[in-house]
Amino acid sequence: MEEKKVSTLFEEMRDDIGKYINSTLELGKLEAFEKFSLGSSAFLYGLILAGAGLIALLFILVTAGLYLSELLDSLWLGFGIVAAFTLLVLVILLFIRKPMQKKYTNVIVRFLMKQDDKDEKTINK
Repeated sequence: MEEKKVSTLFEEMRDDIGKYINSTLELGKLEAFEKFSLGSSAFLYGLILAGAGLIALLFILVTAGLYLSELLDSLWLGFGIVAAFTLLVLVILLFIRKPMQKKYTNVIVRFLMKQDDKDEKTINK
C-alpha cells in the first residue's frame, strides 16, 4: 500500500472539515425550518379554530338576543342584555390579560421544548 503525502492528508482533512461544517449548518437550517413550520401550522390551525368559534359565538349571541327579545317583548332590551353580558366578559378578559399571556407563553415554550426533546431522541437513536 502506498503511503500518502502529509500535504495530501491535510487537504483531505480540510475538505472533510469543510463538508462537516456545511452539513452542520444545513442541519441547523433544516431544524429551524421544521420548528418554524410546526409553529406556523399550529398557529394557523388555532386561527381557523378561533374564526369558526367566533362565527358560532356570533350565532349563539344573536339567538340569545332574539330569545330574550321574545321573552321581554322588546327587541332593544333583549339585545341590550346580550350586549351588556358581552361587554362584561370583555372587561373580565381585560383584567385577566397578564395571567392569560403568561399561561399561553408557558404553553408555547413547553411545545417548543417538547419538539426539541423529540429531535434529540431522534438524533440519539
